[in-house]
Amino acid sequence: MRIAGIIAEYNPLHNGHLRLFQKVREELSDKTPIVVIMSGEFVQRGIPSIIDRESRVCALLCCGADLIFELPFTFATGSADRFAHGGVFSLLQSGVITDLYFGAEHPSLSDLSLIAEKDFESDPLFSEKLEQFQKDGLPYAAAWQEAANAVIEGLPEGSFPLSVEDFGNIIRKPNNILAISYLRELHRSGSNVVPHLVCREGSYHEEELSENEYPSATAIRKTILERYNDLDKGDFIRSLGDLLPYVPAEMLSEMLHLWNQDTIPMGEKHLLSHSLPILRSASSEQLSSVAHMGPQLAGHLKSSVRSMHFSQDQDLPETFRKAVETKCFSYTRILRALASLSVGQTQKDLQDLKDPKYLRLLGFSEKGRGVLKSMRESSSLPILSRASDARHYGKDPVFARMDELDRLSHDLWTTIARGTFEEDFKREVIQFKRNKLYR
Repeated sequence: MRIAGIIAEYNPLHNGHLRLFQKVREELSDKTPIVVIMSGEFVQRGIPSIIDRESRVCALLCCGADLIFELPFTFATGSADRFAHGGVFSLLQSGVITDLYFGAEHPSLSDLSLIAEKDFESDPLFSEKLEQFQKDGLPYAAAWQEAANAVIEGLPEGSFPLSVEDFGNIIRKPNNILAISYLRELHRSGSNVVPHLVCREGSYHEEELSENEYPSATAIRKTILERYNDLDKGDFIRSLGDLLPYVPAEMLSEMLHLWNQDTIPMGEKHLLSHSLPILRSASSEQLSSVAHMGPQLAGHLKSSVRSMHFSQDQDLPETFRKAVETKCFSYTRILRALASLSVGQTQKDLQDLKDPKYLRLLGFSEKGRGVLKSMRESSSLPILSRASDARHYGKDPVFARMDELDRLSHDLWTTIARGTFEEDFKREVIQFKRNKLYR
């Protein structure tokens, strides 16, 4: 039996995401189970998800997903390589996945595979150029691209079919980078899992909603948060009906239900409000040990925030971004560092927590129940159905620390969004059977 795997954030679930489900059904069969590895309450950019994981799980199950697991915080908020490693490793260790589906802007799977299989980092010229470009002030991503370009230019003619220009056009797109990272993980593992590329359509990176059927998740989140800030509760809830052309009714229903109960739509502003006081009070030495930070960024943030002044007529994220973003430090890295600061993740954690240590089960359908039964026999990772299950592995410090970061990040989200904590120990696995949710 073929079983498809998908790694995603669903922040929130929108019509573009459902294209992957449709492609699975078209290319494999209507009966193919879909297993999802999903980010928890914090996503890859380091920001809190706009809606909690339970609501996203409910929408996913109603829209065709069959088995859903949580990607641990330390991988969910990592770079493309770390995010991809966490997701692909989890799927491979489950022992049941036969196919991996993902989206990208570039339409050629062979081009992306070619880049994934080229081990630039092992070339001495790459290391030399990378160090040089970073000393020149380029951020890591740009320095990496320039160093890779130098390697390509030095290769014998015809040994690398892509030109420097084509290569640059491909790796400048974020979803191409993530797709290459997935393919690199499959290549390194020697797995027989079959990759499937679905070329993305629509305005995936625009920040405003348009007539396009597949807008970016960024545009959807921006629309929601702006309305939440500008409208009273009743008008806010009523205004969201016009998202239906872009967001599945199942996802919109979950969002409206949650926000009508006074949970806050979460975003970058809430991360900044929590982390800025910690940033101001901590020393540069303390900040240097935070994951994704380092001495240079720690010093830069301390000095930038010290001189930053805020007033009520200003937007906090915009004010902060103008104060701290530079050519040397990407804003995404800064947000990841602040998420780690807020939860307590250190640079040592990144070194110690190399691979996922468990599969945290969030929900399953009737079809997923059968897959889960097979997985319990084949998985090399323990499957956690309750938060208390982690206590059985408490003697493993890596396991315990990974689980602790997951629970701390969840508590941070729920404390800000609805004034609660330790919800994990009351959470039940969500089931979808006979077209009805049980939670």
